[in-house]
Amino acid sequence: MTYDVVVLIEREMSEGDARRVAALYARQEEAVDYHLLVSSHPDRGFGGPMALLGSTFADVAGMTGSASVAGSATAPSARVGPAAAPGRAPMATLADPAVDLASVIEHSSRRLRAASGYQVHVSITHGEIMLALMQMVKTTSGKEVVVVAWPETAARFVCSDWPAKARKLLKVPRVRILEHDT
Repeated sequence: MTYDVVVLIEREMSEGDARRVAALYARQEEAVDYHLLVSSHPDRGFGGPMALLGSTFADVAGMTGSASVAGSATAPSARVGPAAAPGRAPMATLADPAVDLASVIEHSSRRLRAASGYQVHVSITHGEIMLALMQMVKTTSGKEVVVVAWPETAARFVCSDWPAKARKLLKVPRVRILEHDT
């Protein structure tokens, strides 16, 4: 039996990001399967990192019913095998999915695999992120959701009580917001 965790990222994960996510589940008795969700267009909609979880700030703050809109599409998951020794990447060199989606997937999955020692499955969404999260949680029987976001985005999520709203909508016991390690 595994403990499935959905990890949503808006940019490539740094080594520090991967270590902090892995540390959250280091004492988990069951094996952990990570399901990394990457948006192919994180800047669409409102723009910038606020587009991470909806089309507008109201969507992000949970003030509209955007989650009921159809149109999410996720690509099939890919299992990522054991990683080579990761190198330290400064934040300035972390890949942006709008520019280099392949690097975001490769580097983030490799770093999370190296930090945790567990399997990492990667999915790409080409649609609205909240719908993709709902679909991923449902299909993987995800127990938790971790969102790794820029500090200003994370602060807005916390101030708007977004984690509590997302927890109810996604039907998971816990939604965690982590700031990118800068």
